[in-house]
Amino acid sequence: MPKAWVLLLSCEHAGYKIPKVYASKLDEETKTLLSTHRGWDKGALALAKDVSKTENAPLFFTEISRLLVDCNRSLPHKNCFGPAFRDESPEMKEQIAFDYYHPYRQSVVDAIERFHKKGVNVLHCAFHSFTPVLNGETRKAELGLLYDPARISELEWADRMMATLRAQEFPWRVRRNYPYLGKSDGFTRFLRDRFLPENYAGFEIEFNQMLFQNVEDAKNLTIQMLQFFASLGLQRP
Repeated sequence: MPKAWVLLLSCEHAGYKIPKVYASKLDEETKTLLSTHRGWDKGALALAKDVSKTENAPLFFTEISRLLVDCNRSLPHKNCFGPAFRDESPEMKEQIAFDYYHPYRQSVVDAIERFHKKGVNVLHCAFHSFTPVLNGETRKAELGLLYDPARISELEWADRMMATLRAQEFPWRVRRNYPYLGKSDGFTRFLRDRFLPENYAGFEIEFNQMLFQNVEDAKNLTIQMLQFFASLGLQRP
């Protein structure tokens, strides 16, 4: 694996903001969902900021709720627009995408291209979090590493990540491509179509929201993740 890899961080579900111009479209039930796992990924942004600061890694995030538009979905995906907006006019959806979706995604693409022009490769880690229980099923991990095993660079990075976590005696359960598949529709999949595997490796790092429910666990998780990224042998930007 080439040595010249830099870390780039992102957080597609960093908040649950709905711009005022669209707030009236939400019914009362949907408004109550904004601060739940349906509206954002609790804890993901704060952790990403800590890693970004320590590793001097660029961080890109959007605090627009996925109940408006989900920057981690392709535009044709049935869940890209929130339930209150899926049946709105094409013109409204185009405007939402123009204002919030495309600028965010393009900012990440531009950053990756800048690194490539400098002759370095990009390890992209998108921070997400997942609800401990979904549809009555308790999730069976606290950390998930989502990637495409068909891309050799991502498989090699995944092996290195798992070995690093084992070496530091990471105290929680870790699974590959859980609770979702890394090759499914998402921002990293979009970026894989643009960049070669020898230049770009895209991961979604999924944290169980249970780890953010008390201060002690959240603090310990931060310490563990700072140690983890410091041990990967990445080049500082």
